[in-house]
Amino acid sequence: MSLESPTTHDSFPACKADPNHCTYLPLRFQSIATIARFAASSLPSRKDSRAIMAVSSPPASSPTFIPNPTYLFSATVNLGKSLGPIPMVEGGLRIVETITGGTIYGPGFNATIEGGIAAPVLVNNSDGTRIQIPYIYAYGYASDGSPFYMEEAGIGSGVTQNTRLIINVGGEYQGLQSTYVLGQPSVNEERTIALVECFSVPLPP
Repeated sequence: MSLESPTTHDSFPACKADPNHCTYLPLRFQSIATIARFAASSLPSRKDSRAIMAVSSPPASSPTFIPNPTYLFSATVNLGKSLGPIPMVEGGLRIVETITGGTIYGPGFNATIEGGIAAPVLVNNSDGTRIQIPYIYAYGYASDGSPFYMEEAGIGSGVTQNTRLIINVGGEYQGLQSTYVLGQPSVNEERTIALVECFSVPLPP
């Protein structure tokens, strides 16, 4: 298809109706020309583009919140005879250790541990080190007589780990149920006594 050359006003009635034109585009091309002119007029100018970019730019980053843990309590846990190791089908070995008793003391929680169980999983890492994934469950009575139950899980080495404690308790210490408690347990070489230092982690402001 060839384009027709622009013609004078005298050749088309539409041009006669619009004497301001010096040339006339054939009718079948008028809609295309109109779309092109509209699209060109709709493009933002360089100044407008800068304004749009400024509006869509991400806001300035606020200072990173670094939580400051607060000491809550320490727990001394007495461990009984261990059972295992038990091979696991997904890999690793499980050790089962009974908790025969213990004491919890500190500004945030005071209680007596009546019993429980520790069932950590030992996994050999690719670099030859051994990872321990602790699973600890304990129960007893708080200093105000309220019964409590706690469970603890995390990751670390065979000597010490970082864990999270979930504590179910009422009475004077009910607030612990809505507190994120960070634990750092360590075990003596004979695996007869474990010490757990516990801290509360605040929410961001």
